Amino acid sequence: MCGDYAHADRDLLDPLHANYSRAYWDRAVLAPSMFIAYLGMNREFPELSHHNLYFSHDWDAHFDTIFKRPAWPENPCFYLSAASRTDSRAAPPGKENLFLLVPSAPGLVDGDEIRETYYEKALSHVEQRLGLSLRPHIEVERIFSQRDFAASYHAFKGTALGLAHTLQQTAVFRPSMRSKKIQGLFFAGQYTHPGVGVPMTFIASQVVSPIVTAYLNEKA
Repeated sequence: MCGDYAHADRDLLDPLHANYSRAYWDRAVLAPSMFIAYLGMNREFPELSHHNLYFSHDWDAHFDTIFKRPAWPENPCFYLSAASRTDSRAAPPGKENLFLLVPSAPGLVDGDEIRETYYEKALSHVEQRLGLSLRPHIEVERIFSQRDFAASYHAFKGTALGLAHTLQQTAVFRPSMRSKKIQGLFFAGQYTHPGVGVPMTFIASQVVSPIVTAYLNEKA
């Protein structure tokens, strides 16, 4: 299984067959979620590169709102991608495709009013940092945040990245790839070893593959 590990363990399996207790998942330190805005612009922005990463002056405060005092960040670091800068197929001629990402805590209240309010705040913050006016040029906009990660991927508390890489959740301390209760059930993905990130999840599949093969050979 390469779906959300916590969802499978907490919601799909009977508690008697789960690898970990609900208490384990409740106290787990989760990696950030993401507040994402997909923006279709009616003009190009040559001032931007394909990848643009902006750090706030007090970035510790932003990280505290993710890991210590969960809240929507006031002065966030953010990533802004203008893929059409290097790939003309990403937007119609003379237009731009922007992807705004603000790291945020999982499990935040994410209702319509809160989300719209934060979108306006984040957009103002980005315009201020860039010194550019974006709002008048937005033709298409779509927001994707915690509730969407939960609804689309069954992501635990709406996390975008699974378990954080704390000392007690790294390497051999990450959740087991093999079910302790159900024969033939194996796990891969961002919760297991080696961890978070697209390359890591592919590696997780490579790591579990020989374990599955050995199991099948034993049963043959």
